[in-house]
Amino acid sequence: MAPASRSVDGPADPPFAEASPDAPWATVDLDALRHNLTLLRSHAAGGVGRRGTGDTGSGPLLLAAVKADAYGHGMATVARALRAAGADAFGVATADEALALRAAGLDGMVLLFGPVRQRIPELVEAGVALTVAAPGDLTALEAAGAPGRAHVHLKVDTGMGRLGGSAHAGPALAAAVARSRAAELVGVWTHLATADEPDALDRDGRTERQLVAFRELLERLERHGLRPRWAHAANSAATLLRPDASFDLVRPGIALYGVAPSAWVARRVPGLRPALRWDAPVTFAKRVEAGTTIGYGATWTAARRTVVATVRVGYADGYPRSLSNRGRLGWRGRRVPVAGRVCMDQLMVDLGPDGEVEVGERVDVVGGAAPDAAEVAHEAGSFAYELLTRIGARVARRYVDAAER
Repeated sequence: MAPASRSVDGPADPPFAEASPDAPWATVDLDALRHNLTLLRSHAAGGVGRRGTGDTGSGPLLLAAVKADAYGHGMATVARALRAAGADAFGVATADEALALRAAGLDGMVLLFGPVRQRIPELVEAGVALTVAAPGDLTALEAAGAPGRAHVHLKVDTGMGRLGGSAHAGPALAAAVARSRAAELVGVWTHLATADEPDALDRDGRTERQLVAFRELLERLERHGLRPRWAHAANSAATLLRPDASFDLVRPGIALYGVAPSAWVARRVPGLRPALRWDAPVTFAKRVEAGTTIGYGATWTAARRTVVATVRVGYADGYPRSLSNRGRLGWRGRRVPVAGRVCMDQLMVDLGPDGEVEVGERVDVVGGAAPDAAEVAHEAGSFAYELLTRIGARVARRYVDAAER
């Protein structure tokens, strides 16, 4: 029988496959999440404050990014674990995600990162903080007829180029929000484009220029009598490497799940613990002779007599098809190569001449004896964010707590 998942009070995450012995599993370690949150908070606590005075009180708030189903880990369960561990707020990408958090019983601030034009009354009634990035967003909010005033975070573009007007135009829009009867200006924020790259520490680099522009904006707002409660800029990389970017709140994402935002950051800041391990069962195995071809297109040929095992995981579950004939899974403490093309629901691995295996035996797909998420993604020509968020609903999510063992 499959080990039982740790029960968590409250509404469940969207339906995943049941953790049966026949299914692939993504096992999420809640203790690893707590460890990573504590590590991130310790780095952010070194911040110098929004005015550079050193006055940060008890340190900046920590907003946990749980968008995209908590980076594939299961949003409701992960958010409850992070809240219990001290996360102050949560960040999401869509109205559905924000409302799902409230339905799951999550209190505290929930910030919707992108501007919305629909479901505004429902979001305001649920106490979800909204992003205003342009005058049209404020117009839509005022026209929505929401019950009460929306908590608004003004998004300003200092160099990312994705959302928000210029820092120069920020004070005028901030003043418009502050005058509105439909909104309360509670935050102002920006997003850093290259905080995970080596120039993030250079005093003439892009990250520094963005932070200078953001500080100058805050000063201009104050001259206009505007001082929103929360100013924030730091993503995972900046939280770990730039304490001067902590301001009033930090917004880590990928690092909460134990993955550094880049290899360069991983070398500079060790200690993150991957929270997710993905494995799948062997469903068939056979010994083949040298010269036997395997899989679609017959792209793999046995160079010797060997054992080939079929594993119940494929690209429909989120394992990259680009790893056909070059991926590596973990079996009995060692790495074994993918043999042939990755199929929709299955793949094959070469266990070697002595690869005696039992049907039902589990093989590591990510983590454990297999490469970690960053390695797998790199080999696939992608990055860990994409790999984790593409782990499909057919992969059962199981929650364990190493601290309780």
